Amino acid sequence: MFEEQGMDRDKILEILDTLLANDATYQTGRPVASMSTIPHRIGSEVFSKTLEKNAGRLHTFKGSGRVEQEVIAMIGNLLNLNTPFGTTTSGGTESNILAMLAARESSKKITRPEIIAPRTIHFSVDKAAWLLGVKLIKTSVDKEYRAIPRAVESKITKNTVGMFCTAGTTYLGQVDPIDELGKIAHDHGLPLHVDAAFGAFVLPFLKDLHETDIEFDFKVNGVTSISSDPHKMGLAPIPAGCIIFREQQSLKAITRKVPYLQGASSKQATILGTRPAASILATWAVMKHLGREGYRETVKECMRRTRIAKDRINRNPLLRSAIEPVINIIGIKSKEVALDTLVLRLEAKGWSVSTSPFPPTLRLIVMPHVTEGALNAFLNDLDEAATTIPAE
Repeated sequence: MFEEQGMDRDKILEILDTLLANDATYQTGRPVASMSTIPHRIGSEVFSKTLEKNAGRLHTFKGSGRVEQEVIAMIGNLLNLNTPFGTTTSGGTESNILAMLAARESSKKITRPEIIAPRTIHFSVDKAAWLLGVKLIKTSVDKEYRAIPRAVESKITKNTVGMFCTAGTTYLGQVDPIDELGKIAHDHGLPLHVDAAFGAFVLPFLKDLHETDIEFDFKVNGVTSISSDPHKMGLAPIPAGCIIFREQQSLKAITRKVPYLQGASSKQATILGTRPAASILATWAVMKHLGREGYRETVKECMRRTRIAKDRINRNPLLRSAIEPVINIIGIKSKEVALDTLVLRLEAKGWSVSTSPFPPTLRLIVMPHVTEGALNAFLNDLDEAATTIPAE
């Protein structure tokens, strides 16, 4: 109920603390299936100081507009594009919708547009197709749950307006063969969007560490756009996403004029009108503060813990990892106990977990807040939960 009389500040905060008591917190290390984490403290500090700023009014907040362009430039540089065209977004869902919108608007003569993507594509792509009236054609994947290029190519028709793939799938952290898909897209004159919401702030640093040779970014001929989420492994506060286009015409295709606004505010390429600039400014601060070296060390430590977890899981005869982890995500298969039962047992122990449908697995995402101590405690409880005979 919306009361007539206002409440005392202390009383409000007391009630709110009670209401939020059941929320999981990253500080405990117990959310082990989350793709977000504790924001870096400098990001939180900047975010809290800049709450009034509106990225949908860049004519009013001109300094914020300049910072946004610097964020786009830094992410473009991270993804090997010297002259990026793009916008910050609320996250991967908005970015993927905008990528599909750009593909559709760049092929207006096609009245029944189709997008091709492997079946492991993120749910937001299904949502984008639903919202935009685009038919989503899903293709099979190989035994490692990567897109099969020939399967994608076989689905190209006169109605195809673009292709989507992933660098760091939600289910297993897998990366599609983007170099091969890029060639197909280029040969057929189609845009190829890479959903790197998670992988964009992991794979470049793994490459620096000589732990991967995967090519996924604008070095790949044929890649026309990439989405990334600084609020995941970029350690920025939510909501912080970004979409980068190779060509300016793609950004123009999703840009609309706002008749009642002036200057930089009069043209918008985002779904949202009013947007918090605070998360953009926080992203800038975190990226400037950590630099490539700081992110490299974060990724290195997360991967070290991931390998510890993978080895421990595979030592249990009742469990195994679905694939060799590519990034800091593990899909855990249970040989005896049903996943739903496993979830109930782990949640009873206070863990926040989730499952993936393809393949049926328990998701473990080794984010920075999942410390080695928290990880070992989780794996101890997982070992117990995975047995069909209750421990005495």
